[in-house]
Amino acid sequence: MLDIKFIRENPDKIKQGCQKKQVRVDIDKLLRVDKKRREALSALEDMRAKKNKASKQIAAAEDKREKQKIILQMRELDKSNDRLEKTLKGLEKEFNELMFQVPIPPAFDVPEGRADKDNVEVKSWGKPPKFNFPPKDYITLMESLDLLDLKRGAKIGGFRQYVIKNKAVLLEQALLRWSLDYLIKKGFSPLRPTIMVKEFAMIGTGMFPRGKKETYETNDNLFLAGTTEVPLMAYHANEVLKEEELPKKYVGISEAFRREVGSYGKDTRGILRVHEFWQTEQVILCKNNENESIRWHEQLLKDSEGLVQALGLPYRVINCCAGDLADGQVKRYDIEIWVPSQEKYRETHSDSYLFDFQARRLNIRYRTKTGQLKFVHSLNNTGIAVPRILIPLIESYQQKDGSVKVPGVLQKYVRFKKIG
Repeated sequence: MLDIKFIRENPDKIKQGCQKKQVRVDIDKLLRVDKKRREALSALEDMRAKKNKASKQIAAAEDKREKQKIILQMRELDKSNDRLEKTLKGLEKEFNELMFQVPIPPAFDVPEGRADKDNVEVKSWGKPPKFNFPPKDYITLMESLDLLDLKRGAKIGGFRQYVIKNKAVLLEQALLRWSLDYLIKKGFSPLRPTIMVKEFAMIGTGMFPRGKKETYETNDNLFLAGTTEVPLMAYHANEVLKEEELPKKYVGISEAFRREVGSYGKDTRGILRVHEFWQTEQVILCKNNENESIRWHEQLLKDSEGLVQALGLPYRVINCCAGDLADGQVKRYDIEIWVPSQEKYRETHSDSYLFDFQARRLNIRYRTKTGQLKFVHSLNNTGIAVPRILIPLIESYQQKDGSVKVPGVLQKYVRFKKIG
């Protein structure tokens, strides 16, 4: 959520940001509702002042007729007050609904564009592997090595479900634990949060209202979060932190659940787009300072690059265009790893900064050394997401005999050097 004062003072900038992000919000209507809301608030305060004055007059009145006259006036004030409160309640509801739809404008160095095809490559690392034999795709490899069962996964759980088997299970667990160890050494505190969250957490992180159709809801008015970012951000909701505590650096590990409604017809077979997966995720809460957010954003990118480089997987870094950004994202880098069978890069990591967009919704503030209260800035970044990263890993490390080598950094976790 943005500061309404900022919207009032910069309506053209907000409209331009909406246009760049391909988001339709009637900013003029929002400002009209805001004006009516403030007028109603002012009238209500004036009404309350009159009621307080009348109460004092009733208490001080000695003449019976005079007292009765003031009482009748007081009743009229009560009726007017009730009407105003009802009007204000309606205006507040309309105001909040509109405010939750307003995206944060993208950074100046975010490329313009409508979708991921307009994203811009920033840099690349490594060279796509060359094989001296006909390489296989990951589904063929994993099924031949008894690592994946898509047929029985669909039988059990339906479309986009799967069963990871045997050494691939150990490989997944190794990737998660290795990424945890790596990020803990970078100063992140590990958390294993609940993935079932209340609605405020989904609204607060900006997943709702626009992403509600992508989310699973339980019968207990709880939601299955689509990313570990959600519970990590909600962890400090409605709290006031101390400036000296910042930055807060967390790495969470949990499952995540997505309906994938918006990806109809895309990657329908395999484990690239699935309804449930495991991940490690980084979240940073830092001071309310643009330069500090940008500095941490670049550092988070280095963290992800370090992980992918340690796995020896060729990748490129993408500066995502405005139309590909979520409502709360000021800027996002994606890391895309080379998938040999598809002869293209596929996204495996997302690194974003959001200024105080989430903190305002979740009411996460800190007290400065001078006693001032400010909203924190937030950032998030993928650690490792499985099973997706198995796709480039399995394909890139395949051998002529159909076996798959295990990257050196994972061997001490799995205690085997190859599969097959």
